[in-house]
Formats: sequence, structure tokens, C-alpha cells
Amino acid sequence: MTRLLGTLMSAAFATVLLAQTPAMADGMPPLPAKIKAAGVIHIGVKCDSPPFGSTGPDGKPVGIEVDMAKQIGVFAFGSADKADLSCVTSEARIPSLNGGKIDLILATLGRFPAREQVIDFSTDYFWGTSNVIVPKASPAKKLTDLAGKTVLIVKGGSQIKWLKDNIPDIQMMQLNTTADGVQALIQGRGEGFVGDGGLIWTLASNYPDLRVIEEGLDLGVNGIGIRKGEPELKAFVDAALAKLKADGFYEKATAKYIDNELVRREMLKGFVTPPPAR
Repeated sequence: MTRLLGTLMSAAFATVLLAQTPAMADGMPPLPAKIKAAGVIHIGVKCDSPPFGSTGPDGKPVGIEVDMAKQIGVFAFGSADKADLSCVTSEARIPSLNGGKIDLILATLGRFPAREQVIDFSTDYFWGTSNVIVPKASPAKKLTDLAGKTVLIVKGGSQIKWLKDNIPDIQMMQLNTTADGVQALIQGRGEGFVGDGGLIWTLASNYPDLRVIEEGLDLGVNGIGIRKGEPELKAFVDAALAKLKADGFYEKATAKYIDNELVRREMLKGFVTPPPAR
């Protein structure tokens, strides 16, 4: 009788404990043991690149990629709070990952061969071109008009190589953040500011004295950055991205963060349709 009572109490305790533990999403591959034991997943996000990621009124990150990161926390542990988010700059993203400060980079990270040598990537979740924003009074109408001029760019931006390879004599002033770049452009320290297309079009909708050179540059795809040699985590992240797309996440997220209909439509296309042939 005592043994039976003990068994029943143990079973009841286990049931209560299970009920108090957030459940991982059904059908997801297992998390790596280290992350599972930690009970939290550390994700680097952008805090200066709306609508992907920026700083909200309460000082916390907000944006499409930020919500993606939170949803990964839900898939992993049943709670968005289990995604521990850190703001990362373009320059610091990969060092933060490989240095063990974060588990994933979800921060406008373009995939290209040089990066694939040092980190792994998830499946692609977004494609788009980059663009240049200039003052409305600028004579620049197309990208070749920037030849011999100075453009502003965030340090570590993926567009640097394309600009050097495709626009003769272009000069680049590399700055720490998007805010620094916009401020320098307004101050006349460069002819234009270059960045991911979604960011640039969003800036244009917020700064009436600036306009976008509509010709795109450097068609690229974004993925989530993962340290080399972590196949379990990659499988989990790939499954999470597939579920986000199947659940209609991107339609809701773009509507939530992008007011301008043209910008919203173009951004959504990059999330839900295949990229054009390069």
C-alpha cells in the first residue's frame, strides 16, 4: 500500500510539473542538449534597422525579425520570453556568434561565400535588393551617378564589395549604425546612404526630405546564422522557418510593422516568393 501511494504521488507530481513546463511545438526536431538544459535560446537581432529590428518606445527590440526570434522561443520552450534577445551591430554579429555570446544571428544577415566559410546558415527566409537613399535635391538619378562620390554605409554591410566592383571610383564612409548614416547624410557628409531595400524604403517614408534611387543593387538572400558544426540546431531552425511561413506569419508581421502599402507589398514578396534568378 505504501509503495502504491508513493507511486501515485510521484505520478501526480510529474503531471503537475509537466503542466508547469512550457511545451515545445509539436513536430519540431529536438533542440541541442546544451540549449535545452539552459532553458533559453540567445538570439542576436538588429536594433537600428526598421522594419526588421529597431528599438521600441520602451527600449526593447521590435520588428519583423524580432518577432521571428520570439516565435523561435515559443517553438523551443513554449514562451516568447525564452528567446533572450541581444542587439547586435552588423560588424559584431558574427564575432558574437562564434564567441558564444549568442546562439543564433537573426539580424539582416546576408548569405554569401565569404560568410559561409566561417558560419553556417539556415534555409533562406528573405530575398531583396539593397538601395541608396539620397537628399531630394541630389542630382543622382541612377547608381552610376554615384561614380567618384562618397556614400555612407554601416560597417560590415554586405553591399561594400558590390559597390567597389560595380561603381568606378566610389568612396565609402563606414559608420557604426543606421542612425549615424542618416545623420551624416542629412549633414551632407555623403551623397547617399546604402542599406537593405526594406530599411531604405522605410527611411524614405519617415524622412520627407530624402528619396530612394529606385534602381536596386546587390540582390541577396538572408538566413539565420548558426555556428559551424551544430546540425541539430540548424534542423530545428529550418523547421521553425518552415512553420512560420506555413502559418502565415509574414503576412501578419509586415502588416504590423509597415504602414506604407508599397513598401509592405515589396517586403512581403521577399518573404513569401522565390527570389529571381541571379
